[in-house]
Amino acid sequence: MTRFCLFLGGALLTLASLSSAAKFYKWVDDNGVTHYGASPPLGVQAIEVNTRTSASSDQERAIDSLNAKREASARAKAADEQRAEEKKRMETEPDAVARERCEQHQKNLDTLKNKPIVRQENPETGEMEVLDQEARNKMIVETQEALNQCQGK
Repeated sequence: MTRFCLFLGGALLTLASLSSAAKFYKWVDDNGVTHYGASPPLGVQAIEVNTRTSASSDQERAIDSLNAKREASARAKAADEQRAEEKKRMETEPDAVARERCEQHQKNLDTLKNKPIVRQENPETGEMEVLDQEARNKMIVETQEALNQCQGK
């Protein structure tokens, strides 16, 4: 009995996949009306319509978009939490936070000046992007100014 059920289930799955893979056609009649069907009328120019890929790719794009939004939201939440934590530390240990920032500025400046290729995370997509020379020069100037403020303290 179980073999029969397994065989019947397999046969039904096979038939279901075959029916969903059926070909459909699109054609326009003499009045300019667009029609869809399993077989076009004789003597009419018809285009085969792919019924599986577009829905699947639309769903994949929607899922990818939703996942990208979720990831961006998670990154924003983590950044907010990090800023809140740093703000608390700034109230209790301002000298230690300032020293850490200055050390990080120095590391960033060394990287910007000495590494042939520098990548930065895009805050919107989370992907790593290579800095062009203009952006790199701007960051060098900004980082040097921040270091000058560190040394002035």
